[in-house]
Amino acid sequence: MTAAAAHQPSSEVEKTPEAIRAALLPEERDAFDADCRHALGQAAAESSLEPVRSVIEQWWRIATVTRHDPAAHQRMLRRIDQTQSTSQPPGRLRTWDELQTERGGR
Repeated sequence: MTAAAAHQPSSEVEKTPEAIRAALLPEERDAFDADCRHALGQAAAESSLEPVRSVIEQWWRIATVTRHDPAAHQRMLRRIDQTQSTSQPPGRLRTWDELQTERGGR
């Protein structure tokens, strides 16, 4: 590993509640907190950490995607909000092949 590579920030999110929460968009943090509290309650009731592990895994995936491309994740959340508020699917989205062609990849 080069010295420059060693000092570049990692896109990997640690699987800890603190790291996951920090990587999320601000508008997702309340939902993360609520899911964690609910999972902790389930864990206590079931005497099992599985609910906590499941929530951490689910939100870790979201945090990782968010860290990789926060703008794309934000666009996805806006599309979801629009679809839910209008009950209409978003306009036609382009396929991967169409995007590649537009960008001169083919």
